[in-house]
Amino acid sequence: MGTPQRIKVGTETPLTGVFELRPFNIDNASEVSQLLQRNHDNYHIYIHNLGLHTLYALGATLEQLNQAFDLATGSQRPTRPPDARRVLDLADPLKFQTFLGKGKYYDDFFAFFQKEIAEKGVPDTVNEYLFKGDNRAEDMLRRFFSGYAIEFGQPLVAAEALALTAVHESGFGEILDMVENASKESSDSKGMVELQQEIYTNRKIRNTMQYDHGVFQIRDNLLVNAKEDFLRIIGSWKVSLYEMKEKTAELLNSTSIGAEYPQLLDWANRPEKQIRFDFFLMHSITAGSLWPALNSASWISTANKCRLLEWKGRSDLMLYCQAGAPQLFPEELTSYQPKIPSGWPGVFHRACEYNDDGHLVKFIRAIATAAEDIKLFSSYPSFAIKSRHELLTIAHMVVDSGEEFNQKTANREAEMICAKYEYPRLMSHEIQRVTARWPRHVGFEESWFHIPARKPRHLTQL
Repeated sequence: MGTPQRIKVGTETPLTGVFELRPFNIDNASEVSQLLQRNHDNYHIYIHNLGLHTLYALGATLEQLNQAFDLATGSQRPTRPPDARRVLDLADPLKFQTFLGKGKYYDDFFAFFQKEIAEKGVPDTVNEYLFKGDNRAEDMLRRFFSGYAIEFGQPLVAAEALALTAVHESGFGEILDMVENASKESSDSKGMVELQQEIYTNRKIRNTMQYDHGVFQIRDNLLVNAKEDFLRIIGSWKVSLYEMKEKTAELLNSTSIGAEYPQLLDWANRPEKQIRFDFFLMHSITAGSLWPALNSASWISTANKCRLLEWKGRSDLMLYCQAGAPQLFPEELTSYQPKIPSGWPGVFHRACEYNDDGHLVKFIRAIATAAEDIKLFSSYPSFAIKSRHELLTIAHMVVDSGEEFNQKTANREAEMICAKYEYPRLMSHEIQRVTARWPRHVGFEESWFHIPARKPRHLTQL
């Protein structure tokens, strides 16, 4: 068990329902603890997205852990000491709120939450600053947070997560607030895949979408031109106190179909392009895979767990809208031929070996988490994916696509991205490759300009 000052990943972490390979290796636990501590001590949180927790959970070797750490050091930002006066000011709820949403205060918030957790513990601190229900907690909740601290029992990581939450912008959460208020006007409750299809077929929503709106698609477009339909549909995802497990599994199942299938170019519409996966929709399932850990936390009330799950499902639907509401095409699962056929262990090994900033291995672990409960709910009509084999096929698609990118087209695609957009030119080469590897807003044809052609179907099956 770690402390608010030190990270110590153990081999006996509690079972939380997030997929992992047991038993954990003692040497690997020590190594990942040291790497995470070095990362925390030397680098700012904004860029250090290493995926080390996930690599450890999937059985990465010492060499693979260090490879991931070394790859990311070139794009890291140095940390800075906190302002002692400001840390004291954060104890005042009114002053606390004046610093929210401002990235330059991250280190101050971290020092503050480190102190709070040292005095009160993780449960009481999280409940006070996220679930208390007062203005400060509601403002924080709109900015959301990560779940690795709960899964691996790391108070220092909890302080990082709360500090990152504090400096995050609140625009997405403000829309979720709006949806929550609108949802109270109707008793409608529908499944995630049904709601994805409803978004896709809603003419008012589809006709108003424009690629150029990007991440502001909802704020500047749907809430202006299709507000009533948007709020009604998004608000129809609801979670009762008695369906937590089912709804969590449905969320993972639907984000598998929503995060995988829409990014696959079906043969009828775009047969010329390679399979790729949307950057934002990918995060629907990687974030959702941590929900079993949240659900397993006995110190979070059932009502708050339900509310979190509602917000998570609604945020997934919002990301689906932001991506341009791409059509769902599950048919490809029946014909896809993996480049290196194997079971889950083979996929995990390739994911741990894959050379990137951690996104791919987190993606694979999330798909494996979705596969854990599939037998319990495969007969439910709201579950579009019915078997572990289908999820294994999706995992193969992810790894195959990533390896093909690294081996053949990464540099050329990064050059094309930099030639068209200004912001990647300001980033490190590895971040440029991330931008090219995972396209954004795949429901729009413009997102695919840099992605190479793929071979005719009959050739891929040879």
